[in-house]
Amino acid sequence: MNLQDLRDELATRATIADEHPADLLPGVKNKIRATRRRRTFTALGVAAVVAAIGAGLVPSLRSTPPDPADDTPHDYSRNGMTVPGTVGDDKLLKAWIGDRGQDELSFTWTPQTTSVTLRADCSAVGGMYGVRFKINGWYVGDAGCDGGPGTWNLGASAEIRPDDALWLTSPVGKPAQVTAEVIDLQTRRPDAKNAQLAVGIYSTGTKPSEGPPTRTVPADPDAYSRYGVVYRSRIGGDTLAAAQVADPGRTEVRFSFTATGNRLVLHDFCTANAGYDSADRPYSVSIRVGPGAPYSSTCEASSTDAGTGSSMTIASPVPAGQRVDVVAQIVPSHQGGPAAPPDARLGLGVYFEGNQHLVDGVFLPERIESGGYDYKLADVRTAPGPSKTMSMVTPADTPYVIAYGSPPLGVSGQIEGILRVGKSESGIGAAAGSGGSLGIARDPRPAGPAGTASLTVTGGVPTKGKLILAIYLPV
Repeated sequence: MNLQDLRDELATRATIADEHPADLLPGVKNKIRATRRRRTFTALGVAAVVAAIGAGLVPSLRSTPPDPADDTPHDYSRNGMTVPGTVGDDKLLKAWIGDRGQDELSFTWTPQTTSVTLRADCSAVGGMYGVRFKINGWYVGDAGCDGGPGTWNLGASAEIRPDDALWLTSPVGKPAQVTAEVIDLQTRRPDAKNAQLAVGIYSTGTKPSEGPPTRTVPADPDAYSRYGVVYRSRIGGDTLAAAQVADPGRTEVRFSFTATGNRLVLHDFCTANAGYDSADRPYSVSIRVGPGAPYSSTCEASSTDAGTGSSMTIASPVPAGQRVDVVAQIVPSHQGGPAAPPDARLGLGVYFEGNQHLVDGVFLPERIESGGYDYKLADVRTAPGPSKTMSMVTPADTPYVIAYGSPPLGVSGQIEGILRVGKSESGIGAAAGSGGSLGIARDPRPAGPAGTASLTVTGGVPTKGKLILAIYLPV
């Protein structure tokens, strides 16, 4: 996240906090949002753009499936545009090219694999444009485009992984409705002028990874599994206390477990917002753990490996040895909002938090999972908050995860920070009213030569507290 994106996000959060003070419930100690792996947006040679517009869709035209007898699919050309048969190791499954002035496509496609990449190119008069994809009404991502007729933006794609929750309702072998729409990235609306659109669906091939290692972790023998949703018995250093997945269409789960005294990590799985992007989500999950007020969590489902999604960490509501009753419900995000869709799916897993390393009131887990691999805390460095910057040496020839952030730094307004590792930058920050805490974020890194990681406060003037950098190494 670059600095401008970070500032936009903080402004959005501040507005939401002002409009909905009742949503800011007490007792939430930490919330880490996992990156949505299926909603990947990359743009080679294009400024980072995020589009979040609804799709109104019009039936469309023609498709050309590759010849099943030909292992190398052919290019598909029409109206001055070409969809290539291969992009790297990815192979074309189907292609559609619209007419000039047609900025919406809708077509039927029968998936034969769960590892898929959707690519697009488009042209329109003025502005910056992208393409929004949906499958059976599920929003699956955006692809940037502005290459114009006869070109193909190879760097813009939306990838769907084998563990994506989409496959629960759009299984292999069953026809699915695919929609794509040109959207203006400035107005966030489908108002492109004289647009033309080309779409290709590809089977995702194997390719060398330049990033940190990742893998899909299989369910262990003690995992909880129902309707294709899995809560593994251990995630990093956390162990499963209890979990439940409701029948499709039911909007509530209830269960209980015996407390150990450890803090609790809550992982909800909720598909009610599947048709919406992050800018417009009408549903939340209300979670009551023991006595007291319920907690409000984002309703999302990025993976059927549900323990890897968004999480919320809370104190144990009762002493060790006592029973804890849990109720989770899908609810409207705003008063008077719509009822949950009839095909919504809901699950909740409660984990006992593993051992923690405490730094100036900030909890650093001694063991974490990143990209399906386990890492252990190996080094922690701090610097006084008023210094506004600190650095540490990164390890050589091994993947690692760097954690960075701070406790409250005495900043009354918005606070921002930047992590720099080599030439890469990652933003972190909090809106006004947070106490000036950067929180803790994590950045997984691939193996490489030793270098330097630095954390710098770029917005706000700290008067207290500590800056924190920590390194996790593979177990």
